[in-house]
Amino acid sequence: SSIPTFQGVEAGAGQPLPPREVMLSNGSLQVLEPGRKCLSGLVVSLFCSNCGQSVRTPRVLGGSPAAIEAWPWQVSLQYRKEHICGGSIIGPGWVLTAAHCFKNNPIIQSWRVKAGSDLLSGAATFAVEKVFLAEVTPASPKDNDIALVKLRSPVRDSDSTKPICLPYFDEELVPGTPLWVIGWGYTEEHGKLSERLQQAEVELIDEQSCNLAAYHGDVTDRMLCAGLPQGGVDTCQGDSGGPLLYSGGHWQVVGIVSWGQGCGTPSTPGVYTSVRAYLDWIYAV
Repeated sequence: SSIPTFQGVEAGAGQPLPPREVMLSNGSLQVLEPGRKCLSGLVVSLFCSNCGQSVRTPRVLGGSPAAIEAWPWQVSLQYRKEHICGGSIIGPGWVLTAAHCFKNNPIIQSWRVKAGSDLLSGAATFAVEKVFLAEVTPASPKDNDIALVKLRSPVRDSDSTKPICLPYFDEELVPGTPLWVIGWGYTEEHGKLSERLQQAEVELIDEQSCNLAAYHGDVTDRMLCAGLPQGGVDTCQGDSGGPLLYSGGHWQVVGIVSWGQGCGTPSTPGVYTSVRAYLDWIYAV
C-alpha cells in the first residue's frame, strides 16, 4: 500500500477535472457533487501512487556514475537493440520520453525498453505496445516534444524500478532551483555513449536569459532551460527523452531532455520540454 501525498493547489482551468467533495462512508469513498462554492479557492490534490521514492541518495557531483537505486524510474529506449533515448517510468506500464526519439525510427515492433539497471547491457527488457505523440505544429516545430510509451507488460515495483511523480499543476520553480539530469549519453560533445548511467546537478535558468544569446526566441513557455552559468555540465547526445528532476519532498520529472546547441557550453544551456505544460495531455492519453 502507498502513502498518499497531499498538496494544496489552486482550483481553476488548469485542473483536469472539476473539484468534487469526497467523503468516507461505510468503508468506501463517496464522490459528491459540490453543494456550495469553494470559498478558499483551494482544492486538495490526492496522489495515491507511491512515486518519486528512491532507496539511495545521489552524490552531488557533475557527470558522476549513478546507481539505478537512486534513479529507479530511468529507462533506456532502444531501437533494433541500439540505445536511442532515455525515458522515465510514470506508471507500471507507461514511460514518458521525447517525441523526436521516434522521428526516424517508426517501426513499433523494433522498439524495446530496458529498465532496472544502471548498465545499458544489463537490464530487463519490455516490449512496446503503442507510442502516443503530442501533435507538432509547423509554426512551433520544437514545441510538443513529448511522448508516452505504453508497454506490453507492466514494470514491477522494486528497488531498481519505481515510477517518478509528475509535477503539480500549479507548481512553478524559480530560476536557480537545483535540478538533476541523468542518462547514458555522451560524456563529452564528440564522444560516445556511456555504458554506465551518469548523473549531474544543474539549475533552472529563466526563459529570458536562455533566449538571449543563442536561441533567438525559440525557447517558449512550454519549455525549460537548465545548466550551470559557467557551463561544463549538461545533457548531450543519447540523453534525449530522459528526465529533468526536482526533489520537492519526493522526486518529480519536471522536464524532458529535448534540444540544445553543443553540450555544456555557457551560452547555450540544455532545453527541456516542460512536463507541467502537458499534464492535461498526459492524463488524457
